[in-house]
Amino acid sequence: MRNLSILITLLLYFPLQGLGQKKIKLTKNPVVWTYQLEPRNPLPENVKTYSIEIQTDLDPMDFWDEANWLSQVRDKDYREKELLRQKAVKDTLRKWGSKYMGLNKHPFVESTQNSDLTIKLATDSFKLENLQMDVDYSDPESILGELDISAMLTVLDNNGKILLDSPIRYYIDDLDGKTTYLKVRHFMMNPSFKLKFKMTKKPEKKRKLLVKRVKKYEADILEYFVIEAGKTLKQNFIVQSKQIHAATFGIKNKGHEALNDASERAKSAINAVSAFSKKKRRSWSDVQPDLSSALHDWRDQLSRATNPEVQKALHSNIALVSLLSNDLTTCKLHLNKIPQYKDLESKGSLSGSYIYYLKGLDAALKFKEKHGKFANIQ
Repeated sequence: MRNLSILITLLLYFPLQGLGQKKIKLTKNPVVWTYQLEPRNPLPENVKTYSIEIQTDLDPMDFWDEANWLSQVRDKDYREKELLRQKAVKDTLRKWGSKYMGLNKHPFVESTQNSDLTIKLATDSFKLENLQMDVDYSDPESILGELDISAMLTVLDNNGKILLDSPIRYYIDDLDGKTTYLKVRHFMMNPSFKLKFKMTKKPEKKRKLLVKRVKKYEADILEYFVIEAGKTLKQNFIVQSKQIHAATFGIKNKGHEALNDASERAKSAINAVSAFSKKKRRSWSDVQPDLSSALHDWRDQLSRATNPEVQKALHSNIALVSLLSNDLTTCKLHLNKIPQYKDLESKGSLSGSYIYYLKGLDAALKFKEKHGKFANIQ
């Protein structure tokens, strides 16, 4: 009888508790703005044409390219095959150059004769440094050595004057970020190679084995250099733009009208900067009072907020407007107080979700950090 009484009490208690703790729901107000990225080294106005040269001993033909090419020339004699392969390599380099290193923006045009600019990319040979002899092959993170492969990007005007001289180093896109270190898990997936490498004792022979193995990825390495060269060229010479998708946040539940009003004001102000209608469009200086007012209101509300979801909305809003005001320190301070911001890259997100907009804000912060004074709101 006593147990029945306790059960009835629990059943009555918890529903009432649930009613007293109504779940807070966020509302999202999407905002869009555009950063204009100014070139670091604007070209003279008389520059119109450019040519591209790629000087390399690296082979741009990967396994599948090679297989496809062989299927087309199997009936040719040796000399003819060699000539056709040389042509295939040149064609591939020319396509990569135009695709990745082309300035491709008015008024620039690629030309092969008497160009105003000559863009050269030259790659160096493979170097394997700090070879490790005492390796734990059971640990995939064990380091085998350090790979040193680099290239030089040079841009000259038609008088031979160097306008840009930029080294590019090759990095492996690893799980923890870019690295130059070769690890066991990069090369030991092939059992026969793993056994052969373990059985080899002399350092120079180990080095040759690794270099030979790395050379199987020559096409990927060369394409990396060409892509990075293209990024460097655009940063230095071309006006670029990046559109950002983020949001201000409100609370769907009653009792948060002040927070929601500030979020709506900020959303309208931010979106007015890039409005399609000239009548509705406002300058960045015009919307500053609205953003400052919203920021003041959110800070006041944050000092009294106790619910984690409300705090999350306020931290997100303050971070957003701080970024737009070029206060990157405050932006990062508030982002780091959001639980979901930790390990953000590993989190999946649906379009329009909170994480989706948080990732947009994070991308904008990193873009501004990287480009600084060259990135300005358009």
